[in-house]
Amino acid sequence: MILQNDQTIAKSPPLFKRYARGAFNAQDKGAGNFSNGAPAGDSIYNQSPETSMALQKMSYLVSPIAQNIISAQKLLTASEMSEPTGNPDDDKRLAQIKNQLMEAIAYQNASLDLINGFVATQQMGELQHAGQEYIAALNQTDISATKPLVQLTPGPFQDPNAPGLTQNPYNIDLAAIPGLAVGYNPLTRIEDGLSWVQAETAKRESAAGTSITNALSECNK
Repeated sequence: MILQNDQTIAKSPPLFKRYARGAFNAQDKGAGNFSNGAPAGDSIYNQSPETSMALQKMSYLVSPIAQNIISAQKLLTASEMSEPTGNPDDDKRLAQIKNQLMEAIAYQNASLDLINGFVATQQMGELQHAGQEYIAALNQTDISATKPLVQLTPGPFQDPNAPGLTQNPYNIDLAAIPGLAVGYNPLTRIEDGLSWVQAETAKRESAAGTSITNALSECNK
């Protein structure tokens, strides 16, 4: 599940680049919906069919990543994982492997936050700056009887208090990612932040893989 997430997360950088290309083309053609002075080619504020398609494909990555994070974390925090083996050295190795994998999951969760945060922000922006037909719809007298287009309640994978899911002791502060301050950032900074998180995830997975390999070697002796 952790390795599967790596493959899914790896699909996001090309989509960010596609979004950037669409934003650049929209601004170059004067099709942007915002007059914010953002630099061409490095803006997240110009929409086009290409940016919409890239954003839609990004949204498809969110649920599989989240579900794998939940499943992997549940396995690692199951009560069986805390039961002693009768060998203190083995218990120490198992605890080390568990902590290394939980840390890798935390970094994958940071990647999820970056992808999902960008998708949610852009989708909200598209609704906020939609055409007159949406404004007319909002002025209808029976609008209260319709279902909101945007659900503000987070999904189960976003809720740290979700039943059955133990809180991960490792938490990545997105604002601490080098070059990234969450909120108002050019698109390339989000890409760079995601690349940094992917590299840090790989380091944790490599360490966990080494520990697992060494443990298996001990078992075969």
